[in-house]
Amino acid sequence: MSRVGIFGNSKNRLAGQLAGRLAQICAQQSREVFLEEPFSSAYGVSLKAEEVAAKCELALVLGGDGTFIRVVRTLGERQVPLFGVNLGRLGYLTEFTVDEAPQELERVLRGQFTTQQRSRLRVRLVRSGETVLDGMALNDAVVSALGMSRLIELRVLLNNQLVAIYRADGLIVSTPTGSTAYSLSAGGPILLPETAALVLSPICPHTLSMRPLVVPQESTIEISIDKFADGVHVTLDGQRAQVIQPGDRLLLEKAAHGILLVEPQRNTFEILRAKLNWGKS
Repeated sequence: MSRVGIFGNSKNRLAGQLAGRLAQICAQQSREVFLEEPFSSAYGVSLKAEEVAAKCELALVLGGDGTFIRVVRTLGERQVPLFGVNLGRLGYLTEFTVDEAPQELERVLRGQFTTQQRSRLRVRLVRSGETVLDGMALNDAVVSALGMSRLIELRVLLNNQLVAIYRADGLIVSTPTGSTAYSLSAGGPILLPETAALVLSPICPHTLSMRPLVVPQESTIEISIDKFADGVHVTLDGQRAQVIQPGDRLLLEKAAHGILLVEPQRNTFEILRAKLNWGKS
């Protein structure tokens, strides 16, 4: 990993300071450093995020989970290890703290680290035989209605078999990574990152017995609108949206390429206990 890219939340003052410090460590280890605009440093070159993503062999992400997801989207299908430093609140994806980041980065640059593969969703919206959306989501894809709160009816197929018609405010299709995000708030279960499954979590279902459903990760999920409300759309990771029209078919399946997450020296349960305050009064 001779080329290191540094990405961050430009609205966070600490991100700029930390970027300079980590860039210095990389330079001392004879690594070439590329910094995302508007960060600047004597130890690297400031570039657009897309340019940094195309060059780097290790990506340092300074911010919260929103920043992390943006960087994942910018990297596309490149299998670059991601080292996330939490400058936000919970930070499930940015797992390193500010205090430990310099020492942990030195460890990574020495090659003393492991990565964890995290799966993604491929999401396609097909309209009259033409694909109008083809994207990926690390956390989730959410179908919901804009504007006034109105029930919509969603017909859901799993491998061409009818699961149910969901009467709800919407539906979340989540990866294991996303099981601690919006899906958890909607009552969905927490999946360990290595679990080969997806979660379908209805949002405020009209029938209380309609609970979240865990399905095999290799499944193909198809969603269409049975009863239409104005402004129904699908959102990928809360950052990309597409309006769904009558007759559209939304297809979701495991993406061919996931991401590589640099693991901290603590296990998943330690992280969950810290983030969710398990066992604390």
